[in-house]
Amino acid sequence: MHMWANGLVRRIGRKVPPASQRRPRNVVIVHLDGVPKTLLDEAIVAGRMPFFASLVRSGAFHLEDAFWGAPTSTPYFQAGLLYGMRHSNLPAYSWYDRELGREVRMNAPSDAREVDERLRGAGRTSLLDGGGHGYFSLFRAGADNALSMSTLASFKQMARSFSYEMMGVSAARTRGTFSYLRTLGMDTWHAAREVRHWARSLQDWRHEQGFLLSRVLLQRLGWSFAHTKALVDMVRGVPAIYLVYGNYDEVAHRRGPRSPLALEELHRVDTYLSELYAVARTVERPYDVIILSDHGHVDSLPLEQRQGRRLAQWLLEGEVPGPLSEDLARGLCDGRPRPAPDTTPRAPFTPVVMECGNFAHVYLSGERQPLEARELLARHPDVLARVTRSPEIGIVAVRRGSSAVALVKGGVYGPDELDRAPLSPEFSRRAVAEFLRVLPSMTTAGDVVLFGEAVQRGGTVGFAWEFGSHGGVTRTEANSLVAWPANAPVDLSGLSHCVQLHERLAETYLDPAPPLRLVL
Repeated sequence: MHMWANGLVRRIGRKVPPASQRRPRNVVIVHLDGVPKTLLDEAIVAGRMPFFASLVRSGAFHLEDAFWGAPTSTPYFQAGLLYGMRHSNLPAYSWYDRELGREVRMNAPSDAREVDERLRGAGRTSLLDGGGHGYFSLFRAGADNALSMSTLASFKQMARSFSYEMMGVSAARTRGTFSYLRTLGMDTWHAAREVRHWARSLQDWRHEQGFLLSRVLLQRLGWSFAHTKALVDMVRGVPAIYLVYGNYDEVAHRRGPRSPLALEELHRVDTYLSELYAVARTVERPYDVIILSDHGHVDSLPLEQRQGRRLAQWLLEGEVPGPLSEDLARGLCDGRPRPAPDTTPRAPFTPVVMECGNFAHVYLSGERQPLEARELLARHPDVLARVTRSPEIGIVAVRRGSSAVALVKGGVYGPDELDRAPLSPEFSRRAVAEFLRVLPSMTTAGDVVLFGEAVQRGGTVGFAWEFGSHGGVTRTEANSLVAWPANAPVDLSGLSHCVQLHERLAETYLDPAPPLRLVL
């Protein structure tokens, strides 16, 4: 690998100019989207990641568990990592925006750009400010290049950056054109056969066309291009590179986190890591390679498959199994008088149910501010009764006054009372408590937030039609990881929130550690 890297660096160096920006140390952050620490440990033991295993076993890298907060979703994590924002108001990958009066989805480039502009407007400096590059991030976050979800919203911006993005790609090729096209063709053929077999076995094709396009365009062409560009960037001396490997996450959603197809992606990324590491140590100004994940994946058992109908239909149209229990009503009132039924005429609003994986945000009012517990009791007691009596729902989270509580098996528990809550062992009490502490400030979250019950080891009820989910509060989803070089001047041990990760990286790799930007 060292000989290969030397030849590649010389070849690229003859074709590309050096980067204009410099920092005291260079860093590459490799984001393994959706990979839980336990699964990585198993892959190391099973030999599916031999190169990464050699780094850890030799002592060249430290590897630790990490907890980044809740919700366990990519937008929330990236806002914390890149911008250092603890209260980013990002409740999931998709949600209903009360101010805009519509759904917002992070796989829609225009929505991602709007959120990115809001995060930039908060006045915080990003890890990519000052010459950094980002690949496959949701947010551009001040990067000099334009290969993020948010930049796809502007055709003019993408067109203007085309020549810059293609710089050095031909020099970095490791295979001939014919060989690459042949491999791509074979991968496409195998992917098409697998999609056909899966869809026929389930008798459901609704996501398979999109998944096939993702396998070919994103997971093969897209990642190959991003990986190649990261190699070019290191030769040029780009000071900070943020590279998101989303292949495992994409496959885990559609096939399950422990499916053979998902596990293949761990072996695939191991080869890419070996190339990145070899070049990082070979270039004139070496790079510290930091490897991390944002959340884990849990097996998802779709409610639609179990009940024969989607969550919104069951929640808003199904029969109420009985009245809300008096114990729950007293707990929600918390010493305040129970409200009388509220039948005040209001502007028409059709409730919105956002199925976000194994959790869901339910919006019952079109008002700008979320409903609090007593308002829910007065206006929607039937919904509370339905969700608290359902065996498919493990946790119901609502706001109560200036705080939030979890409704679990007939009891009401605040974030400091979860030790006595009858939660399934699959749930992380730490993650539940963190979510309850964040919920009051997260105005974009639903009036009611539902988490699917744990119905098997490592698996929960899911509300979306997918077979691997995250964003919830199980131990697997909250089980993230971080690995860093033993000789790097940064200590990433003992982290309990993604904001702490941002702070330690900024202190080490931004010079000087930047203050808040002034926003006019």
